Amino acid sequence: MKGAPFQGHHERREAEWVGALILAGVAGALLMPGPTFSRPTFDAFSAIAPEGTWGAALLGVAVVRMIGLWVNGSKRHSPSIRFLTAAAGAAVWGWVTTLLWHDGYPGVNTGCGAYGLLCLVDTYCAFRALWDKGRNDARAAIVRRAAA
Repeated sequence: MKGAPFQGHHERREAEWVGALILAGVAGALLMPGPTFSRPTFDAFSAIAPEGTWGAALLGVAVVRMIGLWVNGSKRHSPSIRFLTAAAGAAVWGWVTTLLWHDGYPGVNTGCGAYGLLCLVDTYCAFRALWDKGRNDARAAIVRRAAA
């Protein structure tokens, strides 16, 4: 099926898609009616911006990432887009982890483990995209030399 998001590249992109989908899910939860940030755990978040702003920003990052992954999987290889969106995902998850770490309660918030792991996975995905870019550049150089 031409144009499907996982077409031909799913073996290496599943973690990137999962990261984008989880980010969209968190954004959706923040955009739902109800005062999510009324819970004390989110005091550090609400000190930065209201939950609607957080939700819209996270959804924006998720959508841009999904578009980049779709383009990379169905139109052309674009590891630069994948690198930028994976790095943005890692930054978001790292920031969320840091804010949850400073929730004002003794002990470590369980979200730190979950979101910290997502940060590490997205960091890996960013480095993997850089590796793919290097491999693509090397192939292009070989083609240019052969054509000359």
